Amino acid sequence: MGGRRAMDNDGISAPGESLREVGTRDLWQLALVSRDGHICGRVIRQMVELSMYTVRYLIVYDENSQRHIPIPANTIQEITTEAIFCNIDAHLLRSLPSLNYPFDRVQEEVIHKSLSLMPYWIEEAGVHSDSHGDDKH
Repeated sequence: MGGRRAMDNDGISAPGESLREVGTRDLWQLALVSRDGHICGRVIRQMVELSMYTVRYLIVYDENSQRHIPIPANTIQEITTEAIFCNIDAHLLRSLPSLNYPFDRVQEEVIHKSLSLMPYWIEEAGVHSDSHGDDKH
């Protein structure tokens, strides 16, 4: 056995990892369509946050560049039986870094910064802290 040790055969992450790469039968091979109407690849897997059972990224295979590209799930606008539509232009999607292992917070920060997106962990921390704050009615 070699290569990736991020997960075992069941897709379970190694201790201390918060994201798990898993297969997705419902989305497998659906085309990812950019905001400007270009097919930017096909979905092959997804990254799920273990503690919240939340999809954080779709892993798209771009045949032109022969790369696996993590696409933030919060950029997805619509999913049909034929395609997945996102709110990012093709040139930005194609400029994202390739998926590398281990997939860590530094890589996530680069992706979010490249797309000018607030990272989900910051956005959710704000929501959680607001819900525990003073009642300002």
